[in-house]
Amino acid sequence: MKRKMISAVLAAVMTVGMITGCGSSQTTTENKADKADKLESQTDLSSTDYDFEKEYAYGDFNAHSRADEDRQDGIDTFEDKDIVFQDITYDQLIDILGSEGNYMIQLSGSWCHNSRAMSPFINKYAKEYGIDTVYSYDFNINNGDDGSLFVRMSNEKTTPGTKLNYMYGEMVSRYLTNLDDWVEYPSTHATALSYTNADGKEVTVGRLQQPIVFVYNKDNKVDYSNSGNGSTSCPIMYAFEKMVERDSKGIYTKRFDDDGNPVLDENGNQIRDYITDEYDASVKEMFDFIKNNNIELSTYSKTDHLRDVFNSYGSEIFSADQQINVYPVTYRQLKWLLNEDGNAMVMIGGAGDEKTRAVISRVNDYAVKNNVRVYLYDPQVDGDVTTGRWGYKQSMNILDENAIVNLMYTDLVKGALTNLEVAHSMSDGTALIQEPFLFAFNKDAKDADGFTAPIKAWAELTYTQDPETRFYIGKEANQKSCDSSIESVFAAYAGEEAAE
Repeated sequence: MKRKMISAVLAAVMTVGMITGCGSSQTTTENKADKADKLESQTDLSSTDYDFEKEYAYGDFNAHSRADEDRQDGIDTFEDKDIVFQDITYDQLIDILGSEGNYMIQLSGSWCHNSRAMSPFINKYAKEYGIDTVYSYDFNINNGDDGSLFVRMSNEKTTPGTKLNYMYGEMVSRYLTNLDDWVEYPSTHATALSYTNADGKEVTVGRLQQPIVFVYNKDNKVDYSNSGNGSTSCPIMYAFEKMVERDSKGIYTKRFDDDGNPVLDENGNQIRDYITDEYDASVKEMFDFIKNNNIELSTYSKTDHLRDVFNSYGSEIFSADQQINVYPVTYRQLKWLLNEDGNAMVMIGGAGDEKTRAVISRVNDYAVKNNVRVYLYDPQVDGDVTTGRWGYKQSMNILDENAIVNLMYTDLVKGALTNLEVAHSMSDGTALIQEPFLFAFNKDAKDADGFTAPIKAWAELTYTQDPETRFYIGKEANQKSCDSSIESVFAAYAGEEAAE
């Protein structure tokens, strides 16, 4: 976003100083010596023409690749930013699986060396065959290198993510009903995955491996797997699942003897068998399947999803033709964004939160008026799917101190939101935001004393849609206070040069 695209409203707010609205607000300034060189380029993160999905995929995957010197020789996953993957949340995945049409979906993660090996091949052939988007979801829900919140785990495991394994199990049980025909570990295999459903019953499903990529149509009746199982419902039309690794020489597998022991070379390193050409041909077969069967892939819009989910609670918040500059991101994307150079506008809140529904349109109006994008992260990890629709009782909100996923919130505070000071805190003293939380962020920003203060300004916009409450958004005084809070945060994002 160029500086002159900030409206006169922002300039006026900057002239009179920061305005404190609902809750508290803090402001910080960037280091004066750096500002002249950085401010214009740093506005890019929340620019409406910033290609967020491609920047994220390129940056996040390559950062993990370069860190994995032992496996990958430090090579990049992607050579350029012409990348087809779009990272999606759990509720967006479930939305796609329940939608009409054909979709290509990849279950993978940048933390996973096997995913980093497969992704460039899928990306290459997708572009060659004219496929614009492959939707990507990661069952390692916090993208953590330790895998502690990996939910594709069977009941007998003991990691925290195991207690959330119904997220995986329900997806298979409800949507990927012919998964057994396509994976190495079907539901009859000794390593199949068991989970306990909302009724307390243990269910066993096939265990796919990450990464896997598949072509999906919920209404498909043709068994393209040739399994001969007689199924009349075959939503997975084609799937590709093969665990390989990649280094500077190509695609390889590691050699084991008949007893499963690693086979080592004279230097004590496990022997690598390179299968690049064979692997490449196998990937291409999937895209030939799409072409030869004239499968037209459908498009899924995050913006349309946002509109639909906010409107699904009984009132129209976004009209059908309304421009929406609020952009939903995954947790993985949020953590990456907060580690990038530049200024960003971020909001933590979701459609399942009544207070977020009360103010989201006002935030969006201000974003549209000033040609700014606001990144929205829903702290409800499942988007209210397993809890609101399927009857599970476990809290899935990272802001809930007692929830398993709360460590995702504390990681955000410790790793990025280091100058967070709000009225509420958890029992261990960690500052606890209230939803919705709007903030302007720059990881390199400093306060007036020169100390790092990445949250440049913030506002807890805790208004409601209930006319019987004190903070009803329909009251004129509350509207003015809310708007002042929003303006103050946008002004901090714009910086002093917005007044030019």
